[in-house]
Amino acid sequence: MKLRYSIPLFLIIILLSNSVSHAEISQYFDSEGNPLPSGSRSSETSPSFGIQRYSVPEGIELQKDIRYEFYPVFGKTFSDIVRSAEENSPANLKNKKRLPSLSGWTLGWNYKLAFSHGIDEEEGTAHALVEIYDINITYHITIILPTLIDDTALNPAEKTLWKNYYLRLVEYEHDHAKIIRDSDAQKELIKKFNDLNYVIFDYSEDTDIQKTVETFIQKETEKTGSEWIKNLKKRIDEYEKETEYGFALQKRDSFFSRKEK
Repeated sequence: MKLRYSIPLFLIIILLSNSVSHAEISQYFDSEGNPLPSGSRSSETSPSFGIQRYSVPEGIELQKDIRYEFYPVFGKTFSDIVRSAEENSPANLKNKKRLPSLSGWTLGWNYKLAFSHGIDEEEGTAHALVEIYDINITYHITIILPTLIDDTALNPAEKTLWKNYYLRLVEYEHDHAKIIRDSDAQKELIKKFNDLNYVIFDYSEDTDIQKTVETFIQKETEKTGSEWIKNLKKRIDEYEKETEYGFALQKRDSFFSRKEK
């Protein structure tokens, strides 16, 4: 089976006059670009409210379409609290390093597929004119942050230090979400899907044309989407390296400005 980018003139009338078949397809992936079963995706997108009273310092905004999870930290001084975060934060599964905040994400899309087909009996081939439309990309992002259970022992200056420290963690993790949900990246993927518009394959009387076209397009969008996600992950890795995992967050503006030029 082959993708083609030009249609023989004699087939155009056949394709346009033939009946149109429709299908709806959903695909989901982890942050490494590996396909996931559709039933494994998380539907939880709102913040966790179990310890919301102590979750974040006053004035720091969380995003409604991100799920937040928290681990407890303790201390009577700012230094004690930071040390507690370093000791109690979950380890990064990839590099086993403990960081005060972590992000996890999956994403996927659903789209509708329509096609008409024609048969070239002389060549023994089937030709399908394909349209992928109503593409909807969805994201499931989880951010893990520390939560200070009791701040009553902190003086005003230390509360300010804790808030500034916490704000840096939140901005760092929200930058991950910004990269994942980048609108230009979405447009790039949609264009790649739209380019899958013409398929030619060997034909015989027992060929199930609808199944053949749908299976091929699903495989192509899975392959294309997986590579696209790997590129997102690569950009996130570059961001983490440049900002030294959030410890040099002042470099974030130069990182994002390079993409905007």
